[in-house]
Amino acid sequence: MKERNDIEALIIRSLDKTATEEELGALKQWINQSEHNKQSYFEFKDVWDATEAKVPSRQKAWKKVEAQLSVKRILPGWAMEILKIASVALVVAFATYSAFKLPQIKETDSTFVRVIVPNGSQSTVELADGTKVKLNAGSELIYPSVFNRKERHITLKGEAYFSVHHDKAHPFIVSAGDIEVRVLGTEFNVMAYPETERIETTLVEGSVSLNRAGADYTKGIILKPGQKAIYAQGKMAVNQANLALVTNWTNKGFNFQNTSLEELVIRLERWYDVDIIIQSEAAKQLSFTGKFRNKETIWQILDAIKMITPIDYTIKDDKIYITLITE
Repeated sequence: MKERNDIEALIIRSLDKTATEEELGALKQWINQSEHNKQSYFEFKDVWDATEAKVPSRQKAWKKVEAQLSVKRILPGWAMEILKIASVALVVAFATYSAFKLPQIKETDSTFVRVIVPNGSQSTVELADGTKVKLNAGSELIYPSVFNRKERHITLKGEAYFSVHHDKAHPFIVSAGDIEVRVLGTEFNVMAYPETERIETTLVEGSVSLNRAGADYTKGIILKPGQKAIYAQGKMAVNQANLALVTNWTNKGFNFQNTSLEELVIRLERWYDVDIIIQSEAAKQLSFTGKFRNKETIWQILDAIKMITPIDYTIKDDKIYITLITE
């Protein structure tokens, strides 16, 4: 019982930034002892971060926490009690690291529009046919101001979630790198950042056909809802998708599952418009599983990563440097 109480207290002090280096080391050791411990830590942290209490009252702060728990009861009783005790700490607000940047909307000529979403931002575009496109950070979309052909054809670089207006007579086509996605009316996610060297298409609802750009679409791959197609090095593979994992960004959240530190850093750079340098090849291959909400700063995320992976970070000349900690 004493050990459990000690861990509870350590989690609270780590979240409200009052823990010492020795206490953080002890907590990190406990987290890495088992998957159960790791899950407990992130469940606790998830509710803490979700509670945006900014009122100078323990009672009011706890009501904020309770409201979150009544919707999603993910914590055991002991965690609810310790959060009740510590809720007064939630009145501390963290500064936002990066300023919001507006997307650029340009007329490429009299008939086409280009939307460029900078790192650190997101944007939603409604096309002339009623289709809605949510664009992730670091993305670019080119589309006609008016669809006046038999096909509704657009071009994507980056990541977007599509809710396509149904129109059987006018197929909707997304060109993303070497791939074309053809639909009539559906919801799907496409990730085609050039630096990832792969293109992912995940179907949420409806049906889509995929093939190489310029190829016969009738001979392409047909996805079913819940499937993901990954195109890399000239080959296409289809797997079952974790839809929550793929689409979490549309709710301005992060959801990582066995993601390499190298890929995780690329995503953080887009989301927060920062430069992060991993200083060893071994560190790039470390994997990370965790979930974050859109209210967290880059520093909160890096601190959480430090808790379960052997890394540290420093800041120099407006860049973040990540190093591998070796015994």
